[in-house]
Amino acid sequence: MQEQIKNHTKYYFSSVINSYSQIFFSDNRWFGILLLLASFIDPYTGVSGLLAVIITALFTKWFGFNNEQMRSGAYGFNSLLVGLLLGVHFKLNLPFFLILVLVSLLTLLATVSIASLTWKNKIPFLSLPFLIVAWIILLSARNYSALGLSERGIFTINELASLGGAGLVNFYQQINSFPIPLFLEVYLKSLGAIFFQYNILAGLLIATGLLICSRIAFSLSLIGFLTGYFFFYYVQGNVTEMQYSFIGFNFILSAIALGGFFLIPSAKSYLLVILITPLIGIFISAFSNFFNIYQLPIFTLPFNCIVMLMLLVLNLRSETKKLDLVLLQQFSPEKNLYKHHNRLERFKNDTYFHIHFPFFGEWFVSQGHEGKQTHKADWRYAWDFVVTDEMKKTFRIPGTAVTDFYCYNLPILAPAAGYIINIIDEVEDNAVGKVDTEHNWGNTIVIKHSEYLYSKISHIKKHTFMLPVGSYVKKGDVIAYCGNSGRSPEPHIHFQLQATPFVGSQTLKYPIAYYVRHQYGRYFFHSFDYPEENQAVSKIFTTKMLREAFYFIPGVKLNFNVTTSPLSPLPGERGDSRQAGGVRWEVFVDAYNQSYIYCHTTKSSAYFVNNETLHYFTDFIGDKKSLLYYFYLGAHKILLGYYQDMELTDHLPIVNFYSGFSKVIQDFIAPFYIYLNADYKMKFTKIDDLMHPTQIEISSEAISKVGRMEKRKTEFILTVKDNKLSSFTVTEGDIIITAECIG
Repeated sequence: MQEQIKNHTKYYFSSVINSYSQIFFSDNRWFGILLLLASFIDPYTGVSGLLAVIITALFTKWFGFNNEQMRSGAYGFNSLLVGLLLGVHFKLNLPFFLILVLVSLLTLLATVSIASLTWKNKIPFLSLPFLIVAWIILLSARNYSALGLSERGIFTINELASLGGAGLVNFYQQINSFPIPLFLEVYLKSLGAIFFQYNILAGLLIATGLLICSRIAFSLSLIGFLTGYFFFYYVQGNVTEMQYSFIGFNFILSAIALGGFFLIPSAKSYLLVILITPLIGIFISAFSNFFNIYQLPIFTLPFNCIVMLMLLVLNLRSETKKLDLVLLQQFSPEKNLYKHHNRLERFKNDTYFHIHFPFFGEWFVSQGHEGKQTHKADWRYAWDFVVTDEMKKTFRIPGTAVTDFYCYNLPILAPAAGYIINIIDEVEDNAVGKVDTEHNWGNTIVIKHSEYLYSKISHIKKHTFMLPVGSYVKKGDVIAYCGNSGRSPEPHIHFQLQATPFVGSQTLKYPIAYYVRHQYGRYFFHSFDYPEENQAVSKIFTTKMLREAFYFIPGVKLNFNVTTSPLSPLPGERGDSRQAGGVRWEVFVDAYNQSYIYCHTTKSSAYFVNNETLHYFTDFIGDKKSLLYYFYLGAHKILLGYYQDMELTDHLPIVNFYSGFSKVIQDFIAPFYIYLNADYKMKFTKIDDLMHPTQIEISSEAISKVGRMEKRKTEFILTVKDNKLSSFTVTEGDIIITAECIG
């Protein structure tokens, strides 16, 4: 029962606070609380808005609508606006509260209905439900004499005196008498007008919250408003309309929406705001003249029209690189930008289907893309592979028979899962030095991996195909054996990707997902890259011990004893983290099938991917002084195969790595230039037995940089023992944190 009450309280609290912050496209709880306070500068208006959200949350549960949409504020912010509108226009009496309940229900129904239509076209519903319901209630209220019009705002001084006495009156007069430029006064009052608070104090509170919550949103609000304000001034429009109705909030909301919320913030998105804002001014003038006939305010209609129009058009583009739409919404322009930037750095060459080498062991690229012999024109994106010895020879002495060649009769593997759709299996092997120009490709297999993605392997040994046409193969299955058929003077594998299923199709430039390059006795890791001619390469061979240690499936639990030197509790952990079981983790999967490690101690989450070659983290939410955060940094990218001293590098998202003044400055200029960087390095440093290991040590570093200058380094050591994560050590300055896994 107590747990049920706790869950209900969390639901209603989140629904209320997020409904406020959602008006500015945010999910920041503290910002929501500040906006709630700003709405109470006129207490009657604030109460009405708050009640509308609570009533909507109750109806959402009663009707069985999506509680998560209500909890996030998506279903609540339109009801909040309607409630604020009622509170500012009408007296609070019993008929008022009856209407408030009914109108809150109507707004919820309108929100759910409109959302179902707009989401199909990949556009948001914004404040359309508010507009429709607001006009309905304002028109219908003309017939309800019990709904008395409010006289608040006419005798402001008297109202303030009754609420807070002479002190509140003096404070109000001091703020209003403070000398500020007219455009800044209108800007602040326009901000307040979003919550139907037509005063500078509300605007100051909202502007302060906006600045603390998002520097990009704050700068966009100023740019959008000033562009609209000076457009009205330049074309000699009705500037007094902006001064008295404060409809400049249309400029503010549109700028934030298009400049940093629905589009990745950039110089181009800022330019778009400057170009689009005058159109909003035109919409304001046109709609005002039309709606004045019916004595209705236009509210946020221009904002809705221009944002929906732009997003609808942008979704129809064939070229999307100039203005990037936000694909995974973070409810923060900074997070949208930094995580987009990090994804581009980490996964710019990543492909949906992972293609691997079609062989075991180390092979040599005898001919690569744009090869000197046969890889020309439409067939230029192909590879030829052979096996060589220490002297770079491809054969044993005397080298006169195909059986003398190291790669002859070696197994050929499926490069990825798919269906065999074509096989040629009738061509004899050539004698060494001879070629068969009549059967150019020789014995060949074509595998379909997806629509418009096929792999073709040629020069295969006759009658060695393991499966017939139509068979399904998994990645790494043996499908045939290397031969010397077709236009092949010596045994080798010809490998290419193509978009069509025919033997002889033109090649497709498509990267190899993961592989190792061998050079000068060292190993070099490559991901989604193109092997070059004269390189020795091999597939990634994973190590069972590493695979099992990082096999974090739902339900896995990890408990740690944590100590620090100098001796003190681990920052961010609750209680004395030196005690056994002081830190407790558990693995879960969310509704979007994303795996994450959850720290019960600090309520933090670290999202990760394990693709059988790499374990890597994708996001972190929570306490940045917790052990889980350090693990997120230290195990940011782990290769699941042991290669002594081979180094892996990666980029850390600065949104999870930086804070303080340097981050604030970076936020302001981030759409134009990012100078803060965070790099990650990892390598294997120790193994007790190469053939039968029982212990492996991994070292890694997280390095913060300003430009190219290194500012701070955090070092990590992860120890894997008996197929499990055994310990984790963090060294940051003079502090050493050691976590021993106890199960």
